[in-house]
Amino acid sequence: MTKAPLRATERDESGYRSRQVWQLAIICGTQFLVALDYSIINVAAPSIREGMGLTSGGDAAWILSAYALAFSGFLLLGGRIADLFGRKRVFIWSIVGLGLASLLAGLAWSPASLIAGRALQGIAAAFIAPAGLGLLQATIPEGPRRERALGIYGSALSAGFVSGMVLGGVLTQYLGWRSTLLINIPIVLLACLPARALLEESRDTRSSRRLDVTGAALGTTGMVALVFTLTEGQKHGWLSAPILLSAAVAVVFGALFVQAERRRRDALVPVSVFRAGAIGAANLLNVVLICSYGGMLFILTLYLQEHLDMGALATGLTFAVSGAIAIVTGVYAGKLVERFGLYRVLLSGIVIETLGILIMVGLPEGHGLALVLAGTAVNAFGHILALITTSIAGTNGVDEGRRATAGALINVSQQLGLAVGVGVVTSVAAYFTAASGGAGDPGAVLAGWRWSLWCSVAFAVGAIAITVLYRRRFEREAA
Repeated sequence: MTKAPLRATERDESGYRSRQVWQLAIICGTQFLVALDYSIINVAAPSIREGMGLTSGGDAAWILSAYALAFSGFLLLGGRIADLFGRKRVFIWSIVGLGLASLLAGLAWSPASLIAGRALQGIAAAFIAPAGLGLLQATIPEGPRRERALGIYGSALSAGFVSGMVLGGVLTQYLGWRSTLLINIPIVLLACLPARALLEESRDTRSSRRLDVTGAALGTTGMVALVFTLTEGQKHGWLSAPILLSAAVAVVFGALFVQAERRRRDALVPVSVFRAGAIGAANLLNVVLICSYGGMLFILTLYLQEHLDMGALATGLTFAVSGAIAIVTGVYAGKLVERFGLYRVLLSGIVIETLGILIMVGLPEGHGLALVLAGTAVNAFGHILALITTSIAGTNGVDEGRRATAGALINVSQQLGLAVGVGVVTSVAAYFTAASGGAGDPGAVLAGWRWSLWCSVAFAVGAIAITVLYRRRFEREAA
């Protein structure tokens, strides 16, 4: 007599899990697109300069950096709006916005319209990323299932970034540079309808829909200024007027933002968020991890293209090997955390990541491709383990009304790490290149790159130290 009800319960559970799989697929698919847009334009840059008739290096640089600056600056605002007004609603409308921005950029008639389209793409992505991570947390409760979901989520980001580097070369070569922007439109159309049908709405129901406008303005301005300072400092000169001005703006607005957030009940990012679980420690660790990884990736790209004379597509395919390893590792990372505990997997991942960089610190003058392939493969395995475990620690224990905000913080820490890492390694490379004979000497340039990779090692060692220092917090996340 009890078998029928049991079978009905099993069917309900099976249907619930099947729905979760589709929801996760939608969320991860859009995060794939966000990461794809971050990297795809880099390969197409030379064709864009030629196609748009750009003679100013400044215009070309802004086409590349507009997306990153807008994405970094609007993340906190995007996360809080998603929490307050509905994560599903913000998620879907932001996907639509990304499609429209991509259409504008793909049909651009001038450098200004292309830069505007790229900036609007970045703003849309800054709403999609935290809303998607907030939806994932709302859909899948804390525990082994969410840990596995976050592993798949990390794989989607890795796949998107690597695919952008490869797909950008293929599309540019056969369909022209505009196709690297217009490719978003069919993906957006495919994502919107199932997202509306399958995703479930969630938001902060305990707070009023009063947005911290002051905090949003201060935080966005300060973040954009900080990222601009770090990414453009070497290019313009660290003591140049634009960099000194942007650094001053970053410091002043950052201080005002912290002061304002301490006093407001409806703060954009309340201090209490960092006291929950291991969220504060995870975000600090994330900054240092991405400093190491982003700096290393930047130097290796220069080495492959400028020293080994590899084209953009060949360089992308080189990184695709480590990208494939990261994707597979991400799928199984959640199971490793479930079996061995978050702290052990996190520490092991960072140690392995460090070993991968150490393999490459002595970049050879010739025949360095095999060394790069081996080093990046080892590094990718460890890095994705570390990245996923910090994402787990950075989202577990967060208040229900701040899920998208926690997702925004994870993304902000990654953007800060990327900006700091690239800024530091470029400065170190320039200093040691000049000290070894100048940019006209290939051996001196190579010496500068080697010292830069040692900087990436130092960042990774710093990440190990932070992990050990906050061991108890990370171990509690595994309990």
